[in-house]
Amino acid sequence: MEEKQIKEVLKKFLVDELGVDGDALKDDSELFGDEIGLDSIDSIELISCIDDNFGVSMTGVDREHFQSVNTLTAYILAHQN
Repeated sequence: MEEKQIKEVLKKFLVDELGVDGDALKDDSELFGDEIGLDSIDSIELISCIDDNFGVSMTGVDREHFQSVNTLTAYILAHQN
């Protein structure tokens, strides 16, 4: 899957499933800080989404990879088959 497609899937999940404001969500928005405000429960759902959609396990992955749509996409691109 290409970078653009990955970002589209991630953003759609964040907006539709986690209730993130689509207008506020940018590729470099801080997902777990003050900007978007996701919590630990959201991270579990996000891990499940990534596993289901891309076949990439994010369990136990360092927090730095969860900072933004950009960092998640880079991790998925580096680890997908």
